[in-house]
Amino acid sequence: MHQRALWLSLSRMDTAPPRPEAASRNGQLTRSAWIAAARAVLIGRGIGALGVRALAAEMNVTPGAFYWQFRSLEALHDALRNDWAETNTAPFGRAIAAAGPVGLRQYLAWVRVVVMEDEFDSGYDSAIRDWAHHSPRTAAQLAEVESLRIRQLRGVFATMGFEGHAAEIRARVAYYHQVGYNAMRVREPRDQRLRNVPYYAEILTDTRALAGLDSADAVLAVLNGGPF
Repeated sequence: MHQRALWLSLSRMDTAPPRPEAASRNGQLTRSAWIAAARAVLIGRGIGALGVRALAAEMNVTPGAFYWQFRSLEALHDALRNDWAETNTAPFGRAIAAAGPVGLRQYLAWVRVVVMEDEFDSGYDSAIRDWAHHSPRTAAQLAEVESLRIRQLRGVFATMGFEGHAAEIRARVAYYHQVGYNAMRVREPRDQRLRNVPYYAEILTDTRALAGLDSADAVLAVLNGGPF
């Protein structure tokens, strides 16, 4: 997908997408249902486990049903890459936009998406990165989306008053830290991740506005828009 087209597609997603129905009115499985099933396989077992026959068997249909929606397995791959690019990036744009004009609030809104994972799926990101190691098309789309996400963060830091390279480097550190966190499969209780937020915020934003938050609940209340 062309970078401008991807940006326009993501920027228009200002509300959560509706949950797709599994079957269309004529009884055929919908395109969205196939993509959702493929997503589960990709996240759970990797791209090598994603084949037409195996996927059809999991969905209790014949392989022929697949071709009502996709002309080939590669067409499903394209749809899966685009699904990831939209559903796992749009939540950041929506959160930043909804946070209002204050840069620190925008940063905390971004953090909430990362930590709470009620819209963003870190497992989906990790599966795409694994796939990208041996798929040039996936690697190209991954690079495009990650560049977009870093630009979003750079805008957040610019809103906080950081200029030029200072905003760029803070955006990279914030983003690469999260990528590394997922790549290393760090497992921390969510309460611990929340308690860590004030420390990361101090390092990345040069503010101690969250320093007095002494519990996960207090941090979450701020991430949800409450007062500091």
